[in-house]
Amino acid sequence: MSINGIMSSALSALLTNSQALRTVSNNVANINTPGYARRTVSLEASVVGGQLQGVDIASIQRVVDRFYDSEVLSATAGSSQYDVESTFFDQVNGFLGQPGDGTSLSSQLDSVFSALGSASLSPSSNVSRQGVLNAFRNLASSISSLSSQIGQLQTQADRQISASVGTINGLIQQIYQLNQKIQTAQAGGDTATGLLDSRDRAVQSLSQYIGVRTSEQPNGQLVVMTNDGINLVGDTYGTLSYAGGSTNGTYGEITVQDTSPDGAPIGTSQALDPHLDSGSLKGLIDMRDNQLGQLGRELGQFAQQTALAFNRAANAGSAYPPPTSLSGRDTGLVGTDALNFTGKTTVAITDSAGNLVSRIDVDFDAGTLSVDGGAAVSFAGTVGDFVDALNTALGANGSASFTDGKLSLSANGTNGIVVQDDATTPSARGGYGFSQFFGLNDIFQAQAPSILSTGLSAADDSGLAAGGEIDLVLKGPDGEIAKQGSVSITAGMTVGDVVSALNTAMNGAASFTLNSDGSLSMTPAGSYSDYQLNVTKDTTERGTTGMSFSVLFGLGTTQASAQAASFSLTSAMAGSPQNLPFAQSQIDATTAAGDSVVTSGDARGLLALQDVTNTRVSFSAAGGFPAQTGTLNDYISGFYQDVATRTQAAQTNQTTQSDRLTEAQSRQAQTSGVNLDEELSNMMMYQQAYNAGARMLSTVQQLYDTLLQLPI
Repeated sequence: MSINGIMSSALSALLTNSQALRTVSNNVANINTPGYARRTVSLEASVVGGQLQGVDIASIQRVVDRFYDSEVLSATAGSSQYDVESTFFDQVNGFLGQPGDGTSLSSQLDSVFSALGSASLSPSSNVSRQGVLNAFRNLASSISSLSSQIGQLQTQADRQISASVGTINGLIQQIYQLNQKIQTAQAGGDTATGLLDSRDRAVQSLSQYIGVRTSEQPNGQLVVMTNDGINLVGDTYGTLSYAGGSTNGTYGEITVQDTSPDGAPIGTSQALDPHLDSGSLKGLIDMRDNQLGQLGRELGQFAQQTALAFNRAANAGSAYPPPTSLSGRDTGLVGTDALNFTGKTTVAITDSAGNLVSRIDVDFDAGTLSVDGGAAVSFAGTVGDFVDALNTALGANGSASFTDGKLSLSANGTNGIVVQDDATTPSARGGYGFSQFFGLNDIFQAQAPSILSTGLSAADDSGLAAGGEIDLVLKGPDGEIAKQGSVSITAGMTVGDVVSALNTAMNGAASFTLNSDGSLSMTPAGSYSDYQLNVTKDTTERGTTGMSFSVLFGLGTTQASAQAASFSLTSAMAGSPQNLPFAQSQIDATTAAGDSVVTSGDARGLLALQDVTNTRVSFSAAGGFPAQTGTLNDYISGFYQDVATRTQAAQTNQTTQSDRLTEAQSRQAQTSGVNLDEELSNMMMYQQAYNAGARMLSTVQQLYDTLLQLPI
């Protein structure tokens, strides 16, 4: 080998080992840098014209294992999803309280029955009455507060979804831009560019929000998509959109729009929600729409049955002395609606001591009423006609009015008013007695009516003004929309016409049935059995009642939750312990003016309220609960158990996914991470090779010096 060849080899050794040392030093410097993948140097002999010319670097490669990288992405998404759900359930349990701690719903319900038991020892005592009223108020407040807190958590989740969409769009564009730079770098021969680490970190950050999978392309670009194949980053990129907030209690979809490099949309957007299988975004949507939504509906069912049970007992009772007026709830009925009551009831006027002044006996089957045992007088078959007849019958003793769906009965002067159903053939509309249907002596009220058996028939006028609109969405548990429909109200539509229009709008995806009691049932098609109906818009109104069609019939998931919203005592009861119906009127065929109708110390009404604790009621399917029969205590115990089960499931999944992530990261680090001992060994090896090259170069210099000193 010539001296020049030796020098060339020595120089190549210096340059190559210097670059190798630089690679090792970068590895050591980034030993604690998250997402950094160590680089390895591959050496090869340098050959020029068939002759060895020293050493060269064949390539510098990032050490990665695509299987472990994929596992880390998957585990990150799973861990993030259940971190979100576990955090939300911690908040739920925080304000829910534990059974028996005095603040829970079960404790508040027990306090009501305890207060009623104490009051039964002295039903005339103002202290006893106030104690019962306080217990009722505390129960109502707890239900309303819990409903509000669940709603606030749903709003919180929705706001986080909106914020996440913005972050996700930023990460997608970052990955897309890094793809372009990496493609350029690798085309120039830089196969280990640091941009690869930046891109991997961005993809892992994205996996915290959305479960993704990746595919590396020959040109260095990385294709990123959801686990079921929706494109997020490739030759184009996805842009997410979400309006945020709810419409009539229903949340919209997140959409993804394929976007060209110049920012122009390509094709039509599609819903992203059904394509999310993990990540914090999936956890937030699941909490907002499913977990919290189901808990809200379960609570709503408890509130509804609580109101029905206590109001039923209250409307069969009377305060002592009887109140001077009874003001009912908004029934959603209009004066022209068919009365549709059966059976018999009595409206009585008493003096302040509870003695009968006058009585009006109503026979709904015969369509007649009589005053103080006099001749029966017929009345027409509408609500308005009946109220007019009743007002006439009350004469100078009182009045009856029906305005904006509310029935009001009043006695003149200091007299009181009592309503009592016939013991043999009690009155009923939609399965509820006269007083309870109109809510004349209710204890509890809420944002939505607890009585959904309207008593309306298919032939009845809908009472809805033309131009109103009902928009419906049948939505699946993963956010997928099976069917959207809309009903426009036209003049003269009957209730049956509206129900038919609902069926037409949903085109078989769901069917609506008007039951004999005037309630409305919705049944999803078999393939949509776990889907929920949402009413996203309802501008209808029955007359001047202010009540829409969907509110009247409890249509949609929002109305199911609204049973617990603003749950409170009625205005007649709030702050008026004397109005508690602890007594019961005693009116029969022989009762005449001057006879005692309601007496002081009578506790039969109180005992009826107390007996609610043992009353088995029929609960409709709600949230995660099937239809069932049991006591209020049974149901609320099941509610707490359901929360505990959901919490435990979220925590178990969180632990499992967290452990999986830790293991995946550990294995990834073993493959891609920097091993200090290994790098120090490489450093010594390259340093020694560098020193050897330097010594060779020194030897070449000595040879040249010797040659120059030779005589010519």
